[in-house]
Amino acid sequence: MDNRGCATTLPLAATPAATTTDLHSSAAAALERFHAGSLEDALAQAQAILASGPLPRTLAAEMHHLEAAALHQLERREEAAAAVRRAIALEPSNATYLNTYGVILRKLKRPEEALRAYERVIALMPDFADVYYNSGNLLNELERKDQAIERFEQCLKLNPSHASAHHNLANCLRDLKQVDAALQHYSRSAELQHENPDMHCNWGLAWQLQERWDKAIDAFQTAISQKSDHAPSHINLGSALAVQERFEEACNVLRIGVALDDSCNDAKFNLGLTLLTIGEFEEGWHFYDTRLRLPDKVRMPLPTPMWDGDIESLHGEPLLIWAEQGYGDNIQFARYVPILIEAGVQVTLSTRKPLISLMRECLVPHSPAIVEHKPSELQGFKHHVALLSLPRLCRTSAATIPMMPGYLRKPRHIPAHLKLQRQPFALHIGLVWASGVDNKDMYADKSMPLEPLIRIFDAWRQERLVVLHSLQVGVDADQLKPWCGQRGIVDHSQQLNDFLDTACVISQLDLVISVDTAVAHVAGGLDKPVWTLLQHNADFRWMRGRADSPWYPCMTLIRQQKLGDWPSVVEQVRLRLAQLLGDV
Repeated sequence: MDNRGCATTLPLAATPAATTTDLHSSAAAALERFHAGSLEDALAQAQAILASGPLPRTLAAEMHHLEAAALHQLERREEAAAAVRRAIALEPSNATYLNTYGVILRKLKRPEEALRAYERVIALMPDFADVYYNSGNLLNELERKDQAIERFEQCLKLNPSHASAHHNLANCLRDLKQVDAALQHYSRSAELQHENPDMHCNWGLAWQLQERWDKAIDAFQTAISQKSDHAPSHINLGSALAVQERFEEACNVLRIGVALDDSCNDAKFNLGLTLLTIGEFEEGWHFYDTRLRLPDKVRMPLPTPMWDGDIESLHGEPLLIWAEQGYGDNIQFARYVPILIEAGVQVTLSTRKPLISLMRECLVPHSPAIVEHKPSELQGFKHHVALLSLPRLCRTSAATIPMMPGYLRKPRHIPAHLKLQRQPFALHIGLVWASGVDNKDMYADKSMPLEPLIRIFDAWRQERLVVLHSLQVGVDADQLKPWCGQRGIVDHSQQLNDFLDTACVISQLDLVISVDTAVAHVAGGLDKPVWTLLQHNADFRWMRGRADSPWYPCMTLIRQQKLGDWPSVVEQVRLRLAQLLGDV
């Protein structure tokens, strides 16, 4: 969580000599109270001085500025803006007053007016470091990061020891992925002002971008040591520990972060994922539902509250179960639909178009009414629920996962163009080496190059012991071209128009070998033997440290030893095939 530096404490010009000893003493006392944090007292005294009668212009301007500063700190910002305008009316060329006006306007969400105020300050006093800092903060908020960087750099030319400028410059550089430069400025900020938990937290986020998890963890822990209730550092520390597979520690820290900041739905979601990864399903499903409050994760298709799991409350009326996330998610959790139908719920399932035929044809023992997941098809339902909320509503624990072998049945009719020409005694294996490209980050981690995987089959293909059936679709299907036409290679990519077609082919195979993609779920749902090749940071459903899946009894999980380590996966596949074919 990124915590930007706020504007510096509002500077006050020195109080001039008063016309009387009492006025001089009162003004000095008011200023002293402001700097001591007695804002209400300072405000009252400044206003009393202003009400005492005609004042010298300079003293009146100073008291209006002090009034504005106190009101700003008390978050009475419209009043503060009016007060500082009175100061500026008396001294239009006072750069300090104009800078204060810019700070207040920024907080009032009037950025263009604030920028104009800052520009006037720069014209009047080009060597005033803080105005570059304050305008840099505003430009950063406006996502004009290159300009913000220029302002922070100018501030540091004038005041190289400005710790907050180093900090916020580092934040901008980090956001622009200029991480090496950002790390230098975080380091310098720490030298100048080590006691700053926000800075250490942001420093940790920069280390995360370089996957220096040890450094990131140290930074978050430093922030927590400086401020034990620093919620963002607890939350980010928990996420970093989870990446390091220190899951129990991660859960404990995330729980603290969530308790400190109940509004942080990202933290709750991450806690849910971590709990599910280690099999703490009851608590995990609860926090996993936080995804519904994260528009970048799930968008609810209807404005009414979701069904709470009470069947009686439906009164026999239809329940819309709506699709979310990827194809694999929808296939995996479709197993809950027949359970609700068995319980007497009248279910309509919305799903994405490529899944409609599969769900209609193969979901057993009961197939629901099915509609395409698009707005025009989802209106008019009084009751609705997200598909991936069903495990929570069904109180699924690690011991009560509905295994349901073969909850997808073999398609009853296989079109002629999808019927396999099986060679006697050969093992027919389906192959998928890349996930969908929709999510670029996941695609990069989940997908592997075809060549090292397909090479291990060369001898067995030539001996007619193995026939490979490519189930890969999309742009990565072209990786098969150098092998097309060779013995024991069948490319189905042009015949697979939806997941029912894929199920038709899989139902005739002996084994499927697939990276973590929807095809693995189709094979698992059909109860077909499937070896799922997992990246090291595989998601929660595959848990950790096990070669089997509690969701699919027919599935074997083959995992990377570290992120990007596909060679070790290929070697594990080779050894398992050799054992299966008696070639050991």
